[in-house]
Amino acid sequence: MEGKVVIVTGASSGVGYATVRRLIHSEGATVIAVARRRMFRIEALSSQAEKGRLVAITADMADRPQADALMTQVFEKYGHVDAFVHAVNRVLKLSALDVTDQEFDLTMQVNVKSALYAVQALTPHLRRQHRGGIVIYNPTPLETEAFVASEAVYAASANALSALANGWGRQLASHGIPVFEVAPCPVKEALLATQTPHDLQIVEALREAMFATPRLHAAPALELQPQHANFSAPTIISERGGLRLMTF
Repeated sequence: MEGKVVIVTGASSGVGYATVRRLIHSEGATVIAVARRRMFRIEALSSQAEKGRLVAITADMADRPQADALMTQVFEKYGHVDAFVHAVNRVLKLSALDVTDQEFDLTMQVNVKSALYAVQALTPHLRRQHRGGIVIYNPTPLETEAFVASEAVYAASANALSALANGWGRQLASHGIPVFEVAPCPVKEALLATQTPHDLQIVEALREAMFATPRLHAAPALELQPQHANFSAPTIISERGGLRLMTF
């Protein structure tokens, strides 16, 4: 990915941070790392990277004016963007019967609207350059008895984000702009998830988005193959709402 410009939000922790680290150390990309807090972690990574390889920007992507300003700033500086990764994620373990308005609204604002604002601010630029890809990281909660009691609100945000990602994929397909949703299912049920770190799944999706022939039809389904893909049984690579995406 030498010379490619990639924006990663939620970049100061978790999978967002791991993705940034992989992109600058293993892939040679120029990364715009965006986060609301803990910027010292990104700055520490920057000191390890080649000069200009990693740029840290403080922004709250759940605030529309800040999302708009970020995209304007990046395109004014670089002139183009090759891919965007949404990795903002707030986990809420609170009963749907007990959740307050404030906690519910905050979960939706952070997990769903941060992606909405970013994609809406980004896509006019991608349409003008007729290229670029979007990767939405949207981890799937474990559907167990404990989940029903404690993580239903988080699951509601995950399902909303999944629906948006699907809609964006369909709307942008005619422009040659692929949208991938990386939605790992619970690791105990997915061979692929246990073999492949989530940040590597994101990088594989980025590679597909930047280098594959544009698909001008429905949103592409993410198909990630393990290194030794000689299977006689299917492998689940995504699961949500009783539907499973599988590879054979």
